[in-house]
Amino acid sequence: MRKRSILHVPLLSPVWKKVAYLFFILPIVLIIAIVYYKPDLEFKDPSQIHLGFWAIGFGILNLTKETDEDEMIKSFRLQAFQTGFFWMIWGLSALMIVSYIGSGGFSTNLLSVFSVLFLLNAYIYAAFQYQKYMAKKD
Repeated sequence: MRKRSILHVPLLSPVWKKVAYLFFILPIVLIIAIVYYKPDLEFKDPSQIHLGFWAIGFGILNLTKETDEDEMIKSFRLQAFQTGFFWMIWGLSALMIVSYIGSGGFSTNLLSVFSVLFLLNAYIYAAFQYQKYMAKKD
């Protein structure tokens, strides 16, 4: 496979981890600043801002190189993406059931693009970190 193929995803340098961590703090600061400077502004659902920023943060963490990127890490990364998609399906199913039972129908608050991307990226990150932990443990 050529390096310039559409299937080749370049990984980010480890410096990007700091940027990713900012995306976990930024929505809190942003919401506080908006409420302070524009108190008359009405938020429909501020949790969507959090989920969107956290999804971006986990996405950046998932695409950041490890300090020693070898074949084992590449294998872990592939397995983490497969595991993340598997658990996202179950997490999304659970959200649909909770949404349906809780509101008497499907609510768009829980079933948004932001919540799905957050679930997916969080599960991928957790699976990857768990695999690295288990490899070091053995």
